[in-house]
Amino acid sequence: MFARANFRQFRCTMHTTRCLVTASLFATLVAAEASAAEVAFDLPASIECRDVTPPGFAAAEYLKVVEGKLRISARLLAGAEGDIVDFVYEIRNTDRRLRFQDYLPNTTLESAVAEDQIEVKDSTEKASTASADVHVVYKILSLGGTLSQSTKDSEANSYRQITPKELVVASGTIEREHGVFFRLRPSRAASLEGAKEFSFLATVPKEWRGDVCVINVSARVKKDSFWSDSVITSGARELQVGLYLAGDAEGAELAEELTRAHEHYLELLAAQPPKPNVFDSVAAQTVSLFVKKSKNGKSELDEAYDSLTESRRRLEQLGR
Repeated sequence: MFARANFRQFRCTMHTTRCLVTASLFATLVAAEASAAEVAFDLPASIECRDVTPPGFAAAEYLKVVEGKLRISARLLAGAEGDIVDFVYEIRNTDRRLRFQDYLPNTTLESAVAEDQIEVKDSTEKASTASADVHVVYKILSLGGTLSQSTKDSEANSYRQITPKELVVASGTIEREHGVFFRLRPSRAASLEGAKEFSFLATVPKEWRGDVCVINVSARVKKDSFWSDSVITSGARELQVGLYLAGDAEGAELAEELTRAHEHYLELLAAQPPKPNVFDSVAAQTVSLFVKKSKNGKSELDEAYDSLTESRRRLEQLGR
């Protein structure tokens, strides 16, 4: 009986140990599953454009050239920069009045060594040695001697080889030159985190004073888990940003008005409850009772959207 009791106690102890190990392993797997870098982006409120039409511009009678500069900041909230695959920035003019002619930064390749070249030395050496050691001992006279013969031939060649390069910045036009994209990858010479400046040259109608562009930013990061590795999107944002011609007070004011209207709309949108599924129809009806209505029967979100649409329409009028 005593042996049986000890055996039962031993089984209980082993079962408890297995449960603790399983729980610890599960917690470790969950932590590994959740490991992914988090990135936050900050975009400009508006973009001031300068008239840089060069002398003798062929289409000067009906077109002009404007230059716009903007700064986008990226901040790493969690994880390590080594987990980042790339950042993708897109600037699009939806009404297609801006045609992008050039942009900075251009596509850039980075070498792993200085001066973009590797010096390779190929050396071949042949050597042969013959040696004989004679040591005769005589009771009265001892004779010791060493005979050595050596030959050595060497040959060396030196040449330069172009090093393989890695793509750190890719840029180009999209939507038939009515947009431009920038793809930034990790670099040995610079950090992805922080502020980066971008600029563009675009042709616009002669009377152009302002417009609206859509800026889309996103990061792709590595997500490691116990079962597999994957790449996910982090920190994606899309904002409407106003453009205005430098020195145009009305255009600058409309661009700022668009910013305020867009921020107000996004705040109300973020405060909305999640959309109900088929099992939450009753809850959805209850939530609708608490949605604020204005005098004309529209919700605050609808009014904010109408205000955003009107601000955008007024700014786009300056581009015609």
